[in-house]
Amino acid sequence: MIFVRVVVTPEKSTPAPPLIPRKEDGRTLRSANTRLSVAEAYLNLLDGGDLRPTAKAIAAEAGVSERAVFRHFQDMETLHSEAAALQIQRVSREIPDPAPTSGRLVERASQLAIRWCALNERVTPVRRVALLHEPFAPEVARRLAWIRGIASTEIEQTFLPELDAMSQEARRRKVAALAVCVAWETWSEIRQRQQLDIDAARETVTSMLVCMFAPAVA
Repeated sequence: MIFVRVVVTPEKSTPAPPLIPRKEDGRTLRSANTRLSVAEAYLNLLDGGDLRPTAKAIAAEAGVSERAVFRHFQDMETLHSEAAALQIQRVSREIPDPAPTSGRLVERASQLAIRWCALNERVTPVRRVALLHEPFAPEVARRLAWIRGIASTEIEQTFLPELDAMSQEARRRKVAALAVCVAWETWSEIRQRQQLDIDAARETVTSMLVCMFAPAVA
């Protein structure tokens, strides 16, 4: 039996033809742009003080038809969830850096307060609406829980030297109390009901954080 060795020589490559976008691609892009415009319009209206914007107002702000609003968002929960994701992208570029994990307690507390007070002030209009949706909208509740989880994580990192000296249960309770200090609900109480300006409110939050580590009074 004779074995024949076959050598396959690759053909000379030829340039690929230019890609021609399909009509479906154009429609998909337009649909995504419209959806983004509606979410941005909703956020803009909330930031402007309209906490219950109508579909007509959203459509006018976005420059689309009311029909387009309903076509892309079947209910307010879906729209708010989309807007919340967009809000996170916006805010993450604006707020100060995380607090340091070493140094004097008051300096770490001050930087943590600066960061979370800036965040709370920035998201106030959207957060008010989100809290109304939270009991009935699982996705909104999930995003709020995610934000609260970030706060607890940053608190543990910022005050690690102090927390490491505590028992597990004492540490858990201390983190919970510190989280209340930087929570949006606390910020709203100080700013809206107590009517402190931003600087005074931020100093109050800093004092609260520092006082959490003061020796207990018998």
